[in-house]
Amino acid sequence: MSIELKLSRANRIYRPSETLEGKIVVKSASSISHYGIRLTVSGTVSLQVRGGSAGVIESFYGVVKPISILNKSIQVRPSGKIGSGTTEMLFSMILRQPGEDNLERFYETFHGANISVQYLITVDIMRGYLHKALSTTMEFIVESDKDGNGNFAT
Repeated sequence: MSIELKLSRANRIYRPSETLEGKIVVKSASSISHYGIRLTVSGTVSLQVRGGSAGVIESFYGVVKPISILNKSIQVRPSGKIGSGTTEMLFSMILRQPGEDNLERFYETFHGANISVQYLITVDIMRGYLHKALSTTMEFIVESDKDGNGNFAT
């Protein structure tokens, strides 16, 4: 049995105001029961502290605990069965709801020597106690929104 995530854009680049969409592809030799299929989008900022520029306490740890900047989940399917063969399930999620208080701060994806801003999309197929949950994760890239004047909006 395999599970695969396919985003609608091959380059996997999205802006906070856009809809993240794609499909979940499940391939199975036989039908399986599940207790729900959940899609989670998360964003984290990770700081890596190097000796020399770090304080005494920070240098003991080396890596500061990642800071969560985004965490949204949707249920793609309720409990049920997935038939044998290949099953495709479409999904879409708006990263930032228009008009809502934008409490989430979207930073551009970045992987540097001391800091990393990463966005992940994860699919979990929950199964019973006797079966291990199926899961897959993929990174996607967030770029800043630009306003009408070509300036980056926050």
